Amino acid sequence: MFLGPNNFGRTLRIRVDDYFGETSRRDDVRLYFKALIIILWFLASYVLLFFVESSWLQLLLCISYAISACALGFNVFHDANHGSLSSSRHVNLLVSALSSTALGAGRYFWRYKHNVLHHSLVNVFEWDDDIESRGYLRLSPQQPWKSKYENQHRFFFILYGLNTLEWFFVKDFVHYFTLKINHYRPIPPMSTGQKIEFWTSKVVYVIVFVALPFLFFPTGRFLLGFLVFHLTLSLFLTFIFQMAHLVEKVEFPVPSGDPLGISSEWAAHQLRTTANFGNDNALLNWFTGGLNFQIEHHLFPKVSHTHYRKISKIIEETASEFGLPYHSYDSYTSVFRSHYRMVRELGYEPVTQDFGKRRLAA
Repeated sequence: MFLGPNNFGRTLRIRVDDYFGETSRRDDVRLYFKALIIILWFLASYVLLFFVESSWLQLLLCISYAISACALGFNVFHDANHGSLSSSRHVNLLVSALSSTALGAGRYFWRYKHNVLHHSLVNVFEWDDDIESRGYLRLSPQQPWKSKYENQHRFFFILYGLNTLEWFFVKDFVHYFTLKINHYRPIPPMSTGQKIEFWTSKVVYVIVFVALPFLFFPTGRFLLGFLVFHLTLSLFLTFIFQMAHLVEKVEFPVPSGDPLGISSEWAAHQLRTTANFGNDNALLNWFTGGLNFQIEHHLFPKVSHTHYRKISKIIEETASEFGLPYHSYDSYTSVFRSHYRMVRELGYEPVTQDFGKRRLAA
């Protein structure tokens, strides 16, 4: 798929290998300690819901529960699925399975969508599912324009807020029964064990995190808490993941030829389609599991995110030597504004070649 020579990628890998030497890229005690804190935060937020009587406290706990679920996804589920949590494949698999059950996500399909399609073909229309919205939003300049997108900057956050409801309760099951994410490449068939894991995790999630609260709380209070939880979870997840690729500085490559291919090398493609943000923000670094160091994550997904800051200097210097971009926004505020401007511009009908030249005021 990638046709360019691997000169940059080869040089970069050698330099990063030299940096680590004999030091492990995984099994970082800092990451394990953080994972423990997040798991305790997640469990405490959920359990305390059943022991407080104030509706306002319960609502605050729903928000805490949702934010802790985000942290669990960013720091534990995400790292374990990439194999960057532990050097043991069995530990990564166990943590991935347990955390996916707690979150409600279908692990098998998320790994294929994220690890295979997204990480390989970032910002490639109809391949990268992270820029797909089932036609409700226009998130790529290659996506055909329709008049309904013209005001998408006024309502996109509402659709973002429904993300996990669709993901956990609809999309996972569509993927299970169709084995399709896009029309180019089918999802590999699941083994019997993977099917058992899928259904077991879904049943456990529904019993523990949906049915139990439904039976315990009055229906109205349950529905309000359930909605607040998913709105908070969806917005926090989306407004981190989308900031790294759907912003003004990045590119949206178009495959060409027969068979289809991209002219650059894989590592250069990651730089051109990815942006960092808020790298000096300690709280953001901690909460997002280093996902604001998205360039480092895409180039070295099997390295624990606790190392991203150190290797970022190596990547930036090597990119400069090869004449490649290293996109970065100073703060979360600046990257959010860029994302908003881009969503708004995509809602208009720009000529694809001219896309990105127009900078609309926020």
